[in-house]
Amino acid sequence: MIAPSIYHPQAELEQMIAELEALDDWNSQVMAETEIGVFDWPLRSHELYLSPIFKRMLGYHDHELADSLQAWLSHIHADDYDRVTSALEHAVRSGARKFQTVHRAKHRSGTTPLFLIKASIVRNSQGTPTRMLGAVIDLTAVTEELPVVGV
Repeated sequence: MIAPSIYHPQAELEQMIAELEALDDWNSQVMAETEIGVFDWPLRSHELYLSPIFKRMLGYHDHELADSLQAWLSHIHADDYDRVTSALEHAVRSGARKFQTVHRAKHRSGTTPLFLIKASIVRNSQGTPTRMLGAVIDLTAVTEELPVVGV
């Protein structure tokens, strides 16, 4: 006789939690090893999660820089500020699902690293933007290694 299988919701839940924790650990390790910063911006808020890696890219420890839109915007180089904020506003208002920019930032040390920002704009079923999730990559070392052409 075949015994009926017994459903164990607690065991299944524990397995799912363990798998999610492993995925989160893997994700964190990838971000740390590749030095990719991330941010999460609920668009109706001035709060903006800036990952510790992103803050480190600007020269700060996690607790030294607020998780706010103003903290991010205040670190955009003055010569790039209008272009970046206009493009950001246009992307959010236009119905775009992606935002990308390259701009200089103001590092705590006074240097100006070059950042690539790649983000997705999450919209609800009516097309209203609700959140922006993005990655930040420091291009400074890459651009410094490029050969100078035509000199």
